Amino acid sequence: MAIPPYMLNPQWAQVMAQQQAQAFAQAQHQAMHAQMAANANQQMQMGQMPPGMNPGAGQMQAPHMHEMAHMQQDITIPEEKLLEKSQKWQQLQSKKFAEKRKFGFIDAQKEDMPPEHIRKIIRDHGDMTSRKYRHDKRVYLGALKYMPHAVMKLLENMPMPWEQIRDVPVLYHITGAITFVNEIPWVIEPHYIAQWGTMWVMMRREKRDRRHFKRMRFPPFDDEEPPLDYADNVLDVEPLEAIQIDLDSEEDEAVFEWFYEHRPLVGTPYVNGSTYRKWNLTLPQMATMYRLANQLLTDLVDDNFFYLFDPKSFFTAKALNMAIPGGPKFEPLIKDHNVGDEDWNEFNDINKIIIRQPIRTEYRIAFPYLYNNMPNFVHLSWYHTPNVVYIKTEDPDLPAFYFDPLINPIAHRNAVKTIEIEIEMDEEFTLPEEVQPFLTDTPLYTDNTANGISLLWAPRPFNMRSGRCRRAIDIPLVKQWYKEHCPPGHPVKVRVSYQKLLKYYVLNALKHRRPKPQKKRYLFRSFKATKFFQTTTLDWVEAGLQVCRQGYNMLNLLIHRKNLNYLHLDYNFNLKPVKTLTTKERKKSRFGNAFHLCREILRLTKLIVDSHVQYRLNNVDAFQLSDGLQYIFAHVGQLTGMYRYKYKLMKQIRMCKDLKHLIYYRFNTGPVGKGPGCGFWAPGWRVWLFFMRGVTPLLERWLGNLLSRQFEGRHSKGVAKTVTKQRVESHFDLELRASVMHDIVDMMPEGIKQNKARTILQHLSEAWRCWKANIPWKVPGLPIPIENMILRYVKMKADWWTNTAHYNRERIRRGATVDKTVCKKNLGRLTRLYLKAEQERQHNYLKDGPYISPEEAVAIYTTTVHWLESRRFAPIPFPPLSYKHDTKLLILALERLKEAYSVKSRLNQSQREELGLIEQAYDNPHEALSRIKRHLLTQRAFKEVKIQIFFR
Repeated sequence: MAIPPYMLNPQWAQVMAQQQAQAFAQAQHQAMHAQMAANANQQMQMGQMPPGMNPGAGQMQAPHMHEMAHMQQDITIPEEKLLEKSQKWQQLQSKKFAEKRKFGFIDAQKEDMPPEHIRKIIRDHGDMTSRKYRHDKRVYLGALKYMPHAVMKLLENMPMPWEQIRDVPVLYHITGAITFVNEIPWVIEPHYIAQWGTMWVMMRREKRDRRHFKRMRFPPFDDEEPPLDYADNVLDVEPLEAIQIDLDSEEDEAVFEWFYEHRPLVGTPYVNGSTYRKWNLTLPQMATMYRLANQLLTDLVDDNFFYLFDPKSFFTAKALNMAIPGGPKFEPLIKDHNVGDEDWNEFNDINKIIIRQPIRTEYRIAFPYLYNNMPNFVHLSWYHTPNVVYIKTEDPDLPAFYFDPLINPIAHRNAVKTIEIEIEMDEEFTLPEEVQPFLTDTPLYTDNTANGISLLWAPRPFNMRSGRCRRAIDIPLVKQWYKEHCPPGHPVKVRVSYQKLLKYYVLNALKHRRPKPQKKRYLFRSFKATKFFQTTTLDWVEAGLQVCRQGYNMLNLLIHRKNLNYLHLDYNFNLKPVKTLTTKERKKSRFGNAFHLCREILRLTKLIVDSHVQYRLNNVDAFQLSDGLQYIFAHVGQLTGMYRYKYKLMKQIRMCKDLKHLIYYRFNTGPVGKGPGCGFWAPGWRVWLFFMRGVTPLLERWLGNLLSRQFEGRHSKGVAKTVTKQRVESHFDLELRASVMHDIVDMMPEGIKQNKARTILQHLSEAWRCWKANIPWKVPGLPIPIENMILRYVKMKADWWTNTAHYNRERIRRGATVDKTVCKKNLGRLTRLYLKAEQERQHNYLKDGPYISPEEAVAIYTTTVHWLESRRFAPIPFPPLSYKHDTKLLILALERLKEAYSVKSRLNQSQREELGLIEQAYDNPHEALSRIKRHLLTQRAFKEVKIQIFFR
């Protein structure tokens, strides 16, 4: 792919010009060789020989002439050409004996592309709506699998507070689908800690001096504001000053030149080379960095301070299910221990010394085998270490060896006179005058003596002169703080935070195992070896903007691939519906945890990148940027919703909250008050990078499954799908419906299929409901064939329905495991079947008459009369037609009935009719009474009568 000249900066243009000049010179050189060879051949053919040569030897000497011509030509080659040829020869020789790679050839090293190349690709692709790039959409979607890896590498190489701009090498796809930051942030450990130590000092000083510290706004850009174009908005803006302490050119001379550089000391004897894996610093350099890092380091040098507060004591406390005062609490290690199962205890052991007072926790942990019955998995710690008599000096002007006032001199209380022993000597011995004591000319101490002694007692890594470079995220800055006792006077929440951080430390130390040797796999090397990836060097902010834009395009393409046009993804990665969704749309728009977790991670990345963009646009200064980053890492649970899709990361959210308490209560002391302004973001940054390092493989697998399902669809694996018990009935209904439709299609003429089929299905549904309700179903005017077909299918479904009900009842009777809903449905079905059978029996009884012959009926009546006579049955006589109190009783009953209507203001139709009958009975009581008696005499069926008798 040819690059237009206007896209090249001057450096690249110069390199390309040199390459073109070399190619032109080489072509001329080859043409001259060809011309000389042609001349030699022509001379040989024409027989033109120099004098003194015989013609017979011409054929043998022609090659020698050719070689002499070559030698003369080589003599005239300039020095640069010879150097180039020697380098090419060395490369050929090394390839000749090199190890064969996978495909049997050695690939040449790729040259870096200019940054303008990827800028133009990203700008042209835009939001992928152009039809020109419709074939790249699949590439963009496929790259979604590696987006978590790109985010992790981006956040891993964040610019530090002391850097204005950080340029990082990147590896990008030639379609602009994804951009990886291809760098490991190796740092020299004491140098890195010293840099953050100066940040602590400068941030506290700034917060003390600044009257009103204003925190950044989150999110920094609006939801509908697209990511800024780096070349148009950020490239030409000079950023504000970074946070750097003013170093003294004399006191800090050892580190003055390179202290705030990125990857310093490359090309010097102090590091091993460009790989940046080992360091070896001088004593003045280490002493200066130790002094600058002093704010983050502990002053404790005596290990006796950590008695019963060291890792082994914590391990013992965890094993014994105890808590050291101020230490962490754990779940019991052995949970099934039963005291009653012990063979010997303090009550039945004759050798046991019973201690009546409770044993303190400290005793049990200090001497676990003495004071505990079950000392399982305990660790023995040192009881005492030798006293440390080193006292750290605060004044740098003091001599290296001096008597500190903290050490009290031992005074003589009783003067004891020593007895002098006289030894008889024959003659006195005196040393010659030229004899001198050893090391007389050597000074007692030098300028580096005090520094060397202080470094001897310094904490790691300042007590080392050399070591290995480490990743920036692997260096803990505040770990030593919570390994000490919580300072008194802090509130409960801070003490709890100390204990929880200590708990994580103890668990990690207890579970730590030496890493197993594994085969290393390099993802970026594999990508770089293909023709689809190129490399360049970009500003970190530009790489971050590209990753955010690429992530937005990927998620948007996935949304539109599912045709979810009613969902809108804004530029801060919020997924919003554009209208009130129906239930079907809500179900269709459900994404899995992989999509949403990736979206929330990109939202966090966008917040971090936008904060840096605001700094580069001079909207906030470096102190506000650091404070904003610290706020982001400490409040991920509020700024994003990641915990909704991976609830395990609540552990990281709580840990960041504990770290915030730990840092704030050290930072906001003395003249520094509460409020925003603490930009010490490295501890929280480490927590989320470790989370990203752990979740990236999981998320890659999830996203890979999601994308394969999008591209290839779901695989049924060639096995017939079983119908679950939840969908048995609906499955049968669907099969029945399909068979009905098939019969209808066969029966109907061609023209009237569609509109009649739906009507017939409705008749089928109505016929089934009528069968269940035991109502006769008859549709007038329905064709006989269709009616017969509907009745046939209702009969089929009824048989299946009845068989299923009896089968489930048999399972319930056997005691098999049956769902609660199945039991309820089965009871309802059996009730329906019983009522249908009973109604049919009664209908048949009424239709066919009583199944009793006249002789049987006479026998029944005769038997009944004989039984009543044998029981001395006496019928209750009916009241006489003229009873003296019957009218009064009727009036009382009518009054009782009328009371119910006296309180009601509004009556319905039936109530009004009943009230009219009551009033009519009031008017003619004798007529009403005779009518009632006549009904009682002639009525065959009576209502149930209840008689209640109350005794007082």
